[in-house]
Amino acid sequence: MTPKVLIPVDKSETTRLTIDAVIANKELMPREILLLHVVDVHLVQRLVPDIQKNMVYEAAEKSGGRILEKLAKPFQDAGFNPTLQLELGTPEEVILRIAREQKIQLVIAGRHPGGGGFRDVMFGSVVNQVVRAVKCPVLLL
Repeated sequence: MTPKVLIPVDKSETTRLTIDAVIANKELMPREILLLHVVDVHLVQRLVPDIQKNMVYEAAEKSGGRILEKLAKPFQDAGFNPTLQLELGTPEEVILRIAREQKIQLVIAGRHPGGGGFRDVMFGSVVNQVVRAVKCPVLLL
């Protein structure tokens, strides 16, 4: 049985480095992967008037779709078969929910530079919160 692998992605340099590392080690990876991009709506819910929220969500979904398609291309070129999933929500909550619902067996994630130490203790990071709560192994890059 092929393991189900989830790779949360965004448009950061960390994601690019994560993608490069996965592709560089493609002989160790299953070809079926799930690329998940979460549009963080936390600030939208607080700062955008209700009448404009739908417009903002639609624009965010279009942008998120373009991000996913762009990030899927290197995987496709390397012989992977990525499934693309776009969600609106709080990234750590969505990642944990998708991992649980889809019975993910491995999460591969990169850590943003500048994190760690006191900053992560006080504020946490998406990856740290996922590592602490997810019920499967996590490969940090």
